[in-house]
Amino acid sequence: MITQTASEWIQTLADSWHPGLYFHWPLMLLLLPLPLLWPLIPERRLSSESDKPQGIDVPPSLAAALQSDRELRHRRRLPLSWPCVLAWLALIAVLAQPLRPGSATVTPISGRAMVLAIDLSGSMDRQDFELNGAITDRLSVVQAVAREFIARRKGDRVGLVVFGKEAYIASPLTFDLQSLVDSLDSVGIGMAGRSTAIGDALGLSLSMLRQDPAGSKAVVLLSDGTNNAGAVEPEAAAELSREFGVRVHTIALGSEGRDSSGYATAPSADLDEKTLEGVAVASGGEFFRARTTDELIDLYAVIDELESSEDRAPPTRPVEDLRAWPLTLLFLTSIIIALRGPGT
Repeated sequence: MITQTASEWIQTLADSWHPGLYFHWPLMLLLLPLPLLWPLIPERRLSSESDKPQGIDVPPSLAAALQSDRELRHRRRLPLSWPCVLAWLALIAVLAQPLRPGSATVTPISGRAMVLAIDLSGSMDRQDFELNGAITDRLSVVQAVAREFIARRKGDRVGLVVFGKEAYIASPLTFDLQSLVDSLDSVGIGMAGRSTAIGDALGLSLSMLRQDPAGSKAVVLLSDGTNNAGAVEPEAAAELSREFGVRVHTIALGSEGRDSSGYATAPSADLDEKTLEGVAVASGGEFFRARTTDELIDLYAVIDELESSEDRAPPTRPVEDLRAWPLTLLFLTSIIIALRGPGT
């Protein structure tokens, strides 16, 4: 109780001297007057007969000289030179650990976690979408639109799964959205195989989110084909997603017209909309159909609204450690004392 009262008194005094300043170990400041007690410690004298060495008769003149020397050294026992005083003050300041709070900030953490699962199968190289006025392949359009979607997820932890014949984690859940965009830009068609393992991709996404402590978890799965590879059935993965509390929003991608080469078969003929819709419904998510670039942009905006939150993070106040200043002073005064030698 006494120590707590002393700590509070010291903190109040420090705050009145410099607003915002406080010490991690304020009781260390009570050691400041300790050197003043050193001269008060009694020193043995040779004045009494009992203090004289046994068997030795000290001449009076020598005894007087020794006594005078002891008294002189007693007066010099407390080195009051400015380097020693500054060194002691600096040492106590370091032990007390002075701190100063910074300005209040709001840490934009939402408590949401999301995984983007993107198809890299061979059909994603079909050029039946338009980007900036030019006909381009499906993956390039998806990368451009997903890049903007990721930029709007500030405060969320977002991961990336890519899949073809196999499913891979291209980026773990992270707050670093720029590194996630870099991972997205680095993927290419066919790098995970030319087939489509939708079930494996969803299963891998769920494994990333299953043990995650986030209060809101979702998967956004985009594919332009049908599940024709992998060991996990999409329907089974969808049931697990509901059990794990993870919503799965699915996007069926593909134009209804011909591609840039004039390919006669409808480019979306092999798109299994029924499976993708069933996955979304079973998990409590939404199913979307994207036939054009504009539709893809719009549905990503809808998903952004579905997975948004008004909650703001509590304000945090960063702490600035001020120990570097007394440490520097202690170092400099120690050098001065060493150069000047004893008696400084």
